[in-house]
Amino acid sequence: MREPDDLSGLSMFVRIVEEGSLSAAGRALGLPKATISRNLALLEKRLGAPLLIRSTRALSLTDTGRRFFDRVLPIVRDAQQATAEVKSDHAAPSGLLRITAPVAYGQAAIAPRLLSFMQRYPSIRIDLHLHDGRVNLVSDGYDLAIRMGTIKDSELISQKLAAVTMVIVASPSWLEQHDTPRSPADLTRHAAIVTRPELSQWKVGEETVRVPWRMSTGNMIVTRDAARAGLGIAFVPEFLALGDLERGSLVRLLPDLELPVMQATALYTRAAGQSVALRALLDDLLASRPIEADAAPCPP
Repeated sequence: MREPDDLSGLSMFVRIVEEGSLSAAGRALGLPKATISRNLALLEKRLGAPLLIRSTRALSLTDTGRRFFDRVLPIVRDAQQATAEVKSDHAAPSGLLRITAPVAYGQAAIAPRLLSFMQRYPSIRIDLHLHDGRVNLVSDGYDLAIRMGTIKDSELISQKLAAVTMVIVASPSWLEQHDTPRSPADLTRHAAIVTRPELSQWKVGEETVRVPWRMSTGNMIVTRDAARAGLGIAFVPEFLALGDLERGSLVRLLPDLELPVMQATALYTRAAGQSVALRALLDDLLASRPIEADAAPCPP
């Protein structure tokens, strides 16, 4: 009679201990009790030591069995995890993905990628939520969050998607009524449109200036529109202002000075990262580098 190979024998032993009886282990593994008993006996014979004390009511571990169980349990768990990962790598991506992203970046960069992605993977469903508020991925039930700027969620896994160029802009009508800024310090004499009040400190070149904000919009698209309407100066992603800059409805300020690059980052939990569908989407986003590769300005 052929002995069970080492890994299957160890795995069966672990299941017997966890289930508490040969019958329960057989039901869990879909095997007859006699097969479980025979394989356990073969394992004990190969080891040369009894592992379990059998009684009519229950099983208990011998001292040797307890030490053996403690040593082989992590080995079996690692093998099971490796097997699951290999199987998932070859499984066709499917299922539901709940995604949240900022409105402007979601419209211009993420949504177009999702459309082409779903054409390639017809078994995947997408539940996309575009808003500029912060969410809790676990409590709000999201698989993936796209965020802009500095990330502080250390308990989440993060992957950088793209570096987004920023610009300072104003409308021609605003500049007709106010002097065009020639230095970072000149910005402090202009009313600013910001997305949040705490974003009124701008790093321009080697200097950091705090601009007096007139309007806080909560949304990058509204920030751009307010600047285009002549309400003040704004600090926005270049992709969002590109069309207006080309048409002349917005003017780039201090173009020779370097501005910070805003990072677009994908965030997800370790558990969500096991999803074949999510890994396929992340691979797609990382390969395409949304906005960096083919920026598409939002319509006016």
